[in-house]
Amino acid sequence: MSKFDRFSLRYTYSWSDTDKAKTHKHITDDDIIDRNNGYQVLDFMNRFFEMSGLISLDSFHRLENLIYKHLPEKCVSRGDMKDWLGKNWNKRI
Repeated sequence: MSKFDRFSLRYTYSWSDTDKAKTHKHITDDDIIDRNNGYQVLDFMNRFFEMSGLISLDSFHRLENLIYKHLPEKCVSRGDMKDWLGKNWNKRI
């Protein structure tokens, strides 16, 4: 299964060395994802894809759009984000 890179993303994120240092070494559902940190968002999206069996670039862009524009601000942990995306993936938003 292919992993997408930062050039596959459509929206603007921060890619500083400080942001890179804030990546999660040990992944848990309690990890807080900073939606401005490109490293964290991209890692989350690729892991979500792997877990969900998704592969297309169109699905990748749908996922990014849901996270960037529709995901409630109160959904900040990896687990909350996965739950919300699972419930709303097939909804017209």
